[in-house]
Amino acid sequence: MSSTIGTDSSAEIAASELIADVSRLVRGPGDESRLTQVALQDGVELLLWRGHFAQPLETCLRDDSDRVHFTYVLEGKAACEIRRHCRCQLWEAGAAAGIIHFGPERRGRFLQQGSYASVAVMMRPDVFAAWGDAVDPELRRSVRDGWCFAGDCRGAELHATAQLLCRALPEASERNRMWLKGQGLALCGLLLESRSAPTQRVGVADRAKLLRARDLLLADLSLAPTLTELAAYSGLSLLKLKRGFRALFGNSVYGLFMQERMHEARRRLLSGAGSVTEVATDLGYANVSHFAAAFRKRFGVNPASLK
Repeated sequence: MSSTIGTDSSAEIAASELIADVSRLVRGPGDESRLTQVALQDGVELLLWRGHFAQPLETCLRDDSDRVHFTYVLEGKAACEIRRHCRCQLWEAGAAAGIIHFGPERRGRFLQQGSYASVAVMMRPDVFAAWGDAVDPELRRSVRDGWCFAGDCRGAELHATAQLLCRALPEASERNRMWLKGQGLALCGLLLESRSAPTQRVGVADRAKLLRARDLLLADLSLAPTLTELAAYSGLSLLKLKRGFRALFGNSVYGLFMQERMHEARRRLLSGAGSVTEVATDLGYANVSHFAAAFRKRFGVNPASLK
């Protein structure tokens, strides 16, 4: 998806209105938008949003939530242009990365296409302020001043926690509320932790090569190329390839392949594109039980249950 924000004249939507009725984003055949929301305590809410947009969807949004947003994107990506002090800031939120954001009454334009899933904790500023020294001074000051944005928060434990919440929220009524609160606050803590952790920078030239390697890796989800083939195709050494995937995509080479393979399997099963055996075979599994085990590990359910 291009990160270019267009000039669509869609009517502005307040965040509170969108949370109350996310079906407002459904604008054509094949579109889907679902939101699950659970109150964890006074001033703290947990949300799971899933959507699929057949055509590029541009939304003009005003943040009237008065909440600090701790968001982790599990699938898909979105581009956003935020207007602040007569200036525009453009950023992309991609899969396997988190964002900490606070911008009351800020206006922005969001562009999405394809499937998208994210889990988020929305926290009132006074609750956030009560964390005190658990939050670094710079971020506390930014929230106090009415604006903060910290992106590209990554980590294996963070990703696992977001996945756990993604699996649990659809059955939130069956889970103990204290468990949900604990996992939701853990997500916030891990986002803060990953923000303060040192990160390896990826140069512009290496970034372009890593994106080429990723495109080849995911071109055929039934058979992954070897690391040697990816390195030769992208012009990177094996060490730079492996380190670069960790730094840029927050995952190992084959970890990313398996993640996207399972998401494609889930998409096909939900759309009725084939039986469990057919989907497993199409995605390169000779043994259906191995496919079922990998699917269950990723999503916490058996693939047959989706049929």
